[in-house]
Amino acid sequence: MKFSLQQEFYKFNHQKISFYGLIILLILMIYSAFSNKTSTDTIIQNFGAGQWLTIIVITISSTFLSMEYTNNTILTLFYKRPNKFVIYFSKLFVLVIYSAISLVLSVFVTFILKELIVGGQYHWSDLVSALFLNVLGTFIYLMFIITLALLLISVFKNNAVVVGLGLFNSFLGASLSSAIMSDFPGSISLLKWNPFNMIYIMNQLSFPKDFIKISYLSNLQIIIANIFYIVLFGLLGYSMFKKRRV
Repeated sequence: MKFSLQQEFYKFNHQKISFYGLIILLILMIYSAFSNKTSTDTIIQNFGAGQWLTIIVITISSTFLSMEYTNNTILTLFYKRPNKFVIYFSKLFVLVIYSAISLVLSVFVTFILKELIVGGQYHWSDLVSALFLNVLGTFIYLMFIITLALLLISVFKNNAVVVGLGLFNSFLGASLSSAIMSDFPGSISLLKWNPFNMIYIMNQLSFPKDFIKISYLSNLQIIIANIFYIVLFGLLGYSMFKKRRV
């Protein structure tokens, strides 16, 4: 397992897309900071870092696995490490670490942008707890996105399709979930557990009064539901990866 992790970290570090992802995140956060009025909400939400990271992470996750097939290195990988479970979850672990690093970077940039734009207008004592709850919610959802991306690339075997589905989920998933629950109010107790609803965790932990009314899930429920989907997608993704022909 240790050797497998070392190899996956080495390959990931030599992929330019991982570095580009951080640069794009930085640019988009700066754009969000200077193109909109800065309020406590935008600071707590890391200047939109969560929204941008879902797109970046699903792209990088699907690419990280699909490159093995594109570059015809998957057979060599299986020969050197026949345990497909170790291979799959080593990749997943690397992507989770990358997401954590990206979030740490986003918090660091948020601190800088806040001081540059509004200075002492808002006090950190009023923001820090909500900010880190937002980071926690975003991290949980990024694990949801990673396991979903690895599952989808194992099913569709097409990076463009996975990225397209990721974009759909990021921009329209929440709206679709709300529309479904609005159209079938009598079934909300069941429909509120749909996977599109999980995206609300990024903001709900920081703004529970606002988002519980939309997601119909308590903070504890939405955390448990996300963890359930993470485990489900992880197991299904591994099953598809193990059975995939090369």
